[in-house]
Amino acid sequence: MRTTFATCLIWLIGSVLAVQVDGQRPRRNVNSADERLARAQWQPARPVAAQAPVGAEELGEGEWIVDSEPDPHGLRVYHPNGSDSIFFDDACDSMAHGPTGYNHCDSNVACGWRPCVTLCFPQHGWVSFEYLMWWADGMDVPPLITSSPQSTPTNQIGRLRTGGTEILFGDERRLRDQFNGGRLRAGLWLDGCQTWGVQGEYFGTETRREGFQQMSNGDPNLARPFFNVLTGEEDAQLVAAGGVIGGTVRAEVRSQLRGAGVTFRRLWACGDGCGDTMFQGLPQHYTHRLDGLIGYRWLGLNEGLHVHENLIGIQPAGTFLVDDHFQTRTLFNGLDFGVLYQRTRGCWTLDLLAKLAIGNNRQMVNIRGETTATPAGGPATRDAGGLLAQTSNIGTYRRDRFAVVPELGATIGYQLTPRLRGTVGYTFIYWSNVVRPGNQVDLDVNPNLLPPAIPPLTPGRPRFAFSDSDYWVQGVSFGGEYRW
Repeated sequence: MRTTFATCLIWLIGSVLAVQVDGQRPRRNVNSADERLARAQWQPARPVAAQAPVGAEELGEGEWIVDSEPDPHGLRVYHPNGSDSIFFDDACDSMAHGPTGYNHCDSNVACGWRPCVTLCFPQHGWVSFEYLMWWADGMDVPPLITSSPQSTPTNQIGRLRTGGTEILFGDERRLRDQFNGGRLRAGLWLDGCQTWGVQGEYFGTETRREGFQQMSNGDPNLARPFFNVLTGEEDAQLVAAGGVIGGTVRAEVRSQLRGAGVTFRRLWACGDGCGDTMFQGLPQHYTHRLDGLIGYRWLGLNEGLHVHENLIGIQPAGTFLVDDHFQTRTLFNGLDFGVLYQRTRGCWTLDLLAKLAIGNNRQMVNIRGETTATPAGGPATRDAGGLLAQTSNIGTYRRDRFAVVPELGATIGYQLTPRLRGTVGYTFIYWSNVVRPGNQVDLDVNPNLLPPAIPPLTPGRPRFAFSDSDYWVQGVSFGGEYRW
């Protein structure tokens, strides 16, 4: 009984002393969340973001401190100068923080490597997929199919730079319309502070095709132009001419682009704060970070040009199948480095990307030509060589060239949930020293090489010589990103 009375007496004396000391302090004690909310409402100069969290104690001048030790991913201290702010891990303003997003720039957070060295699910990472709506640099295509007025003499039909000749396909840039494709990215953070990360990427476009096809018995007349190196004049191979030959001619070009890479990212700088927005001056929490990037990049451009003739001769009678194939492939392997800037404000995010890859282009060109002739009542014969692909340039050719691949990108996102973000972006990629099939076509032809070949076989034209050019692709993307 005496012990209980002594304990109560000591507690009472301590309470009185605490009240006296507290009365001398310049700060006020906040008794309840309701009272703090009421005080914030009747002070018009206090911003909305300056409301204290439950369980916090006001220090004065709009500044609070959480009583318990703050969780680096939970409550934080708000300062009127905007250097920091209160946020909650599941609130919209904090979607870029903590385990679901960007580094929180808190020096009190214990960092440690988190590699998944066993069969486990990575602790923090991201995956995104985008639909690509891109446009590419057009392919130069030489004049491949022509036509002339019906009054044109037979030996003048289809010749370039001859009055009335019309180019039906070629002498222009093709494949300039929209390409559809997809891009997949996935990565994970290697440490608890999200300062080191690794990301893999793959994208690919559809195989885009453009072509021309026409069948005729001579009205209209059709021809394939070339320059006759024996006469030094423009010439043409007849495809359809009244009383001589008729048939079908088809030309097509195609293109496909793919890319992949692995990138390591390292946090260079970051920060956060609270500032006004354009919406009624309401302060919102924002974060930003700048990452350095370094990694490996691969690109592949596969393209082709094909011309096919299915002819029925009248004088002489028989059928002829003529094919010219020009296929090119450029493979890039190189070192990729750059920077990535990310900014989050409320539910909105902005990503700005700048990269430069330096490496080697492996250029490959394959040229094939074939003619199958079936005379009336006779067996079919097959010979190497078409019209623009002859024994003088048929073959597979390879070489290596230095190349650079800069890339620029901008992505705007909206946080749909704490972990899911919808995105709209823009990408521009430039690629130097690629080979494209239209540039490998030589219109100079020695007619004696046309199957069946007739001596003399010199000069050997058409001939092959590497011709490269630059290439670019750009466009918009729509997709989503999930973080955990």
